[in-house]
Amino acid sequence: MIKVKYAEILEEYIKGWRLRKAVELVESNREALLDLEKLLHHKDPLLKKGALYIIKKLASRGKLSLEDVKFFLPSLIDLLDDKEESVVLQTVETINAIITFVELDEKTSEELSSLLMKTVENKPVPINEYAAEGLAAIGAKILTVARKIFSWIRAIIRGSSEDKKVAVLRVLREMVARTKNPQIMEEAFNLALDLLNNEDPIVRRAALRIVEVAVDRNELLSRASLERASKELSSSSLGKKAMEAKERIDEYLRGETKPASVEELPEYSVGMIKKMFEREQHPAVLELARRDYGVLKLVIKIFLSEDLLTKLDALWVLSNAAGYIKRDDAEKLIPQLRELLLHDNPWIKSTSAKLFGELAVNYSSLMDEAIRTILEYLESKDPKKVGAALELAEAILSRVENLGLIEEIVRRLVEMDRLTPEALEFIKKHEREIEDLEPELKKRLTMKLASFIAPP
Repeated sequence: MIKVKYAEILEEYIKGWRLRKAVELVESNREALLDLEKLLHHKDPLLKKGALYIIKKLASRGKLSLEDVKFFLPSLIDLLDDKEESVVLQTVETINAIITFVELDEKTSEELSSLLMKTVENKPVPINEYAAEGLAAIGAKILTVARKIFSWIRAIIRGSSEDKKVAVLRVLREMVARTKNPQIMEEAFNLALDLLNNEDPIVRRAALRIVEVAVDRNELLSRASLERASKELSSSSLGKKAMEAKERIDEYLRGETKPASVEELPEYSVGMIKKMFEREQHPAVLELARRDYGVLKLVIKIFLSEDLLTKLDALWVLSNAAGYIKRDDAEKLIPQLRELLLHDNPWIKSTSAKLFGELAVNYSSLMDEAIRTILEYLESKDPKKVGAALELAEAILSRVENLGLIEEIVRRLVEMDRLTPEALEFIKKHEREIEDLEPELKKRLTMKLASFIAPP
């Protein structure tokens, strides 16, 4: 009997973009699954990415066993160091699908967590952002892995690399948002509280955002931890956000609010969420979205629809659940947010800026997109776009210090024929930071302000 060369058939399917046929072949034939592994070692990046896509699809359909994962794992480990960044990214996405859809044993989970820790620590964005999601998914489920991650986070925080600190704190935030294990939540929450007093302001701000997410899920926290949080937040110098989080904790401790139910949530649909919006049940949708990512995805779907009224309902929910939105879904929101930044309605514009800014702070690669949007809108010199750019800039600067962004904004403002009221307000608000800019730029700004004649 002639042995069928499934690797060649799969290669033909992938090169011809017949990926559905390739998935069906591998699903129905064990030998084809074994031959698929050969393509992970091919020189052509297209074939490697095609093979990874097929593995990811098999995992999401429940067609990949633990033994299959162990078979592919050595090749996946090799691909994490591939010279093509797009191959590395696809590898991380495939590993994330395996973590999500395959029932893994503790040994395999620990092996994958070690791989992803190295990826989060050493790879650039957006690769490390996707790796953070996968790592958090494992850590949110398995206590031994979670504790290993907590030790790793502490070690990174003691180091000097700002980029690594941001990356590992993203993992901690994702764990807090996803876990259903009270012990994991308790230990993650207390780690975040420890970091509120860190000497690095970037760490302190990220820790506060993690605490805010945890407070939304107080049903998983002990009274002792919440009492500690109330004390830490009152003694911190983190400003308004810290006091708001403290007030919510104190309300719960006084018994003025009840903890969320930990019962299994029913299946929701877009139609059901829309009906809740019609009944003005927005806070209830928000609570559901924070507890169940499936509900949050439905809200995202509504936001991306053409119906403006329900889009705005969804915008309110998303702006209050920004810390829960995964990177893939966050990226889908950006084109719509860019458009809504130019809306005439002040609430729509400011809420879109708030959401865009929060997503940018959460994901470094989206921060690049936000800054591109700000500079592009400023360079247009269109008053509406200038106002939108400065609104988005304020949403970012209210969360993180960024003197470089302020400098780039000022460079563009001094090139304008006339300064808009929003531009004057921005200059006034950031007068202290502007004092730290280079003398020549400050001189040009002073001359621009001197020549400015306000409209009657």
